[in-house]
Amino acid sequence: MKTAARSVSGSRPVSGTCVSLLRGAVLLTVLAMAACAGTPTQTESLDYRARAETKVDGGVTVSAVVLSPLESEKAFGLPFARKQVQPVWLEIDNQEEQTLYLNLLGLDPDYFAPSEVAWQFKSYGAESFEEKAGRLLAMHVPVVVPPDRTVSGYVYTNLDPGAKAFTIELFGGSLLRRLEFVQRIPGFEADFHRVDFHALYRDEEIREMSLEELPAYLEGLPCCVAGGDRETPGDPLNLVIVGEPLYSLSTLVSRGWDLTETIRSHTTWRTIQSSLFGSRYRTSPVSPLYLFGRPQDVALQKARGTVDERNHLRLWLAPVTVEGMNVWVGQISRDIGIKFSSKTFVTHKIDPVVDEARLYVTLDLATSQSLHAVGYVKGVGHSGYEAPRRNYTDDPYYTDGLRVVLVLGEGRFGLDEVLLLPWEQPASEATPLGAAAR
Repeated sequence: MKTAARSVSGSRPVSGTCVSLLRGAVLLTVLAMAACAGTPTQTESLDYRARAETKVDGGVTVSAVVLSPLESEKAFGLPFARKQVQPVWLEIDNQEEQTLYLNLLGLDPDYFAPSEVAWQFKSYGAESFEEKAGRLLAMHVPVVVPPDRTVSGYVYTNLDPGAKAFTIELFGGSLLRRLEFVQRIPGFEADFHRVDFHALYRDEEIREMSLEELPAYLEGLPCCVAGGDRETPGDPLNLVIVGEPLYSLSTLVSRGWDLTETIRSHTTWRTIQSSLFGSRYRTSPVSPLYLFGRPQDVALQKARGTVDERNHLRLWLAPVTVEGMNVWVGQISRDIGIKFSSKTFVTHKIDPVVDEARLYVTLDLATSQSLHAVGYVKGVGHSGYEAPRRNYTDDPYYTDGLRVVLVLGEGRFGLDEVLLLPWEQPASEATPLGAAAR
């Protein structure tokens, strides 16, 4: 790893205006398809190609759209979602001078072959297995795209219930074209849909600062988020992500983080079922915690077999920008089980070593090759085994008292290229990335 002494803005051009925070929020709002823009629901239209997203890289133009369960059933006559299958429709226009080849693993490293999908539905409907397999094969997108040709079709991927991040890679000879997508699945109600990012801050409330000024700002924030009563300190505020909203969200989704659903009667019931019967619920709601006088703007999680065990994070958009990039401050912890609580009756038991979850997200983003720089700042306060602090539901936790700052950059950064910001240093035995800086 390299040690960074100053700016990280050299990774890509950025604007230095406070307006960029609101511009970035527009991107996140577009992704969310917020109600003010008219969120398409599955009762309004099943014409999924009308909302296809188009991107261009050199002489390659790709349009792509992820189908919802209802759209899949309409297009194929088969209830794909029951078998955890999710088709992605592609249209690829190759105006390069050579034949290009589609890397299907960029969409899903564990994608389904057409015959594999057909076998899952061999007893469904009047078609034979052979007829289904032939039809699904004919609808598959060609993986060889000659020059001056446009092809289209589907790739059969694993189901992502809330949002899907995928990469379209086309290669041939020494040429590589790479286009990244992140799309929300229609019909899914993420908890951040309720947030009007345009109205969070007035223009005069947004402060632009340099990277050198960021530690002082972060150290001045509260130690912890507030609990459900909006007063009692909750989990430590131990995570900071610096980056554009769409890129930050797509990076997390591409690493397997799922958006969380709003708390409603049926999502609450699914959460109970997941806990009692051991069924997986990747997008289960998280309870609200508070910062800046409001509940989290965005929550994401990685659940194991049930909702009892999961890594989850909450993020709030801060009223500051750094070299044109947005600053998200938040909290990350690992749920390791459930317990009874006098405040919420039943709640999750967190891993008391909260720095481990901080380490996990650091390594996760470093592995994504989107992490450009990492640093640590004070602000949480030390909490040792001899005198642990407790969160809102009375769980003890231990921490070295630091917040990790993860700066994302557009491009690819190997582990040896991640810049180490010369701020605070965490305990080396808990954080290998910190040890590398010593």
